[in-house]
Amino acid sequence: MVAKLFWPEEARLSEPEILAKVQAIAERDSRVKGHVPDMVWFHRFDETSTAHIRKALGMNHNTQGSWVFYIIVFRKLQPITDLSGPEFRDAWWQIINCHRILWEGGVYHHDISPSNLMYYRLSCGRVIGVLNDYDLSSIQDDCARGNERTGMIPFMAIDLLRLSAIDDAVEHVYRHDAESFIWVFVWVCLRYKDGKLRRKPKGRLDQWLKGDAFTCCALKSHFLLMLRHEPSTRPSRSHLDNWVLAQALLTPVASYHTRADVVAQENVFETWLKKPVESTTTI
Repeated sequence: MVAKLFWPEEARLSEPEILAKVQAIAERDSRVKGHVPDMVWFHRFDETSTAHIRKALGMNHNTQGSWVFYIIVFRKLQPITDLSGPEFRDAWWQIINCHRILWEGGVYHHDISPSNLMYYRLSCGRVIGVLNDYDLSSIQDDCARGNERTGMIPFMAIDLLRLSAIDDAVEHVYRHDAESFIWVFVWVCLRYKDGKLRRKPKGRLDQWLKGDAFTCCALKSHFLLMLRHEPSTRPSRSHLDNWVLAQALLTPVASYHTRADVVAQENVFETWLKKPVESTTTI
């Protein structure tokens, strides 16, 4: 078991509430069942609400911008970065399919990163990918959250790193999460070897961790157009085959950002994800 201790905004739909909707979808779709976290127990500590502090200090609007302490207990999972070769690719693809069904069911994750892609292993040895961590997620009825710019900067879609997205002027759509899945795939191929972080990762991706959103936007755009093709950008031996898929995944993303190729949201899964996967692997 593992415990998650955190202070979410009270105004935001809680993670346990979102997980209840996730589980409802899982019960009716095998592509989700088993691929989402197993919540064992949770508790909200209402007495810890920062609204009480604001009220005690005589501050106005004491329920606005307040946080409250939660504990959630989950069954323990392993990070997907531990995996290499076909197992990593298979777990990643399972999670993408789970994410798509959840999105179509009105659950929008919005925070795709290596730390939120997990797995467990069945007794037969098969790896099962899990889409984890829903505290930044929203649901279809939560319209106010649709334009929030959430996620870890190195893995966010380039459109969400631009100036126009700073004031939440860009709607967070499925394409953005799909692009994040691709950046995660690239990241793991270049930075991990046999499940361990490389001491000298190729491709200078570590720079993505050091700058602000605008800097990361420029670095990722440069990588997309030029750096990914340079001989110095090499995956680890354990991800050589996966790098072929990574390049195929990046091609439609590059076309979109350089030529402004119009892609309908309903076609993103097929053109950005499924087609490259099917053309380079046997998943």
